[in-house]
Amino acid sequence: MNEVIVNLCDALDELSEHVLGCWNDDRVLRDVYGWAHPPLTRHDLADIPFKIAESIRALKLTNIDEETQKQLEELPSRLQLMYSETVPHMFNGNGPQAIPVYFSTLDWIRQIISPLMSWETLQDNKALPKALSSRLRSIQTELDNLIPNKDLLSDQIQLIKDATEAAESLPTDLHNLKEARAKVTEIHEDSSFDRKKITEHKTSVEAQLKSIIELNEQAKQLIKNCEEAYRITTTKGLALAFDQRASSLKWSIRLWVGGLLFALGVGAWIGHQRIQVLTTSLTEPNLNWGIIWIQIILSLTSVLAPLWFAWLATKQISQRFKLAEDYDFKASVAKAYEGYKKEAAKIDPEFEARLFNVALTRLEEAPLRLMDSNNHGSPTHEIIDKTGLNKVSEKIINKVEDVIDSITPAKASNDS
Repeated sequence: MNEVIVNLCDALDELSEHVLGCWNDDRVLRDVYGWAHPPLTRHDLADIPFKIAESIRALKLTNIDEETQKQLEELPSRLQLMYSETVPHMFNGNGPQAIPVYFSTLDWIRQIISPLMSWETLQDNKALPKALSSRLRSIQTELDNLIPNKDLLSDQIQLIKDATEAAESLPTDLHNLKEARAKVTEIHEDSSFDRKKITEHKTSVEAQLKSIIELNEQAKQLIKNCEEAYRITTTKGLALAFDQRASSLKWSIRLWVGGLLFALGVGAWIGHQRIQVLTTSLTEPNLNWGIIWIQIILSLTSVLAPLWFAWLATKQISQRFKLAEDYDFKASVAKAYEGYKKEAAKIDPEFEARLFNVALTRLEEAPLRLMDSNNHGSPTHEIIDKTGLNKVSEKIINKVEDVIDSITPAKASNDS
């Protein structure tokens, strides 16, 4: 056996013995150190390099190429690196890091020696399976018997094929000629009959063409009527859409009115309760103004939420009422358009065009024109905006900035 192979097998055996000697417990690593360790014992781990060494020895390799031999010479030194740096850590709780290194190194060794274990590199034919070896010998014998007569057999087969094709094609050609002559005679008779039929169909086609022209005129009239009906249907559908939108807005107005009444009722009840508490505080012999002011602040904050919702409901009711009236008006315009259009067409085409422009102008008006341009977040915001207090505050800020700007240069000149 090759000396390099012997050294590799010895190194694998030493690694196996070293793994067995690093720990004296025969329990499964997972039971000792937890789920992060594999369910293997020290004997299982030591058996891996031992089995690799046995499989290499069984090959009885003698001739190895130079490149593979260089790789195999480095393997024993690589295995010795794991004696002190990897193997001891497999049994001291660091197995999740050490065991994968151990497995990957042995797997790398398997990959290096795997080409040596293929059938192409086997030195002993007895390593082949018995059935496969017998089958190969049988095939080799058959090939040896066929090869000397291969060219002669090929020539004879080609000659037989050519003769067979010639013999088979002769009666076929004669039969094809007879069939072709019969088909020509039949086609001549059919063409004479077809000519007579074509003449008859020509007269019928001319009559049908006249009927098609008449039906074409009727179809054009039907298309015109369909377009008119489609236009009317579109107008009615538009009116129905406006009606549905207006109805939904009216229903939402009812809900907001209910919410407004509820908010006002809640505000009135809270105000009544807070007034009673405040009255009790004011009727005491010893007035405590601190408690009285606290009660006043609590009364204001308690009523603030219902009043805020009431303000919001009032805004929503106003906007939705405007939108509902706008949609009702557009629905009325859409419903009346077709009737007015027919009457306008009888009077004057220009009047019809003017009617269309007016209707289109009304229908294309966006509902957003009825919405407030300023969206106020609270009643206080709206009061400040409506009364112009925001403009007053801006003027005051501008005045203060002007005064500061005028004082700053004077102070700078005095310092200089």
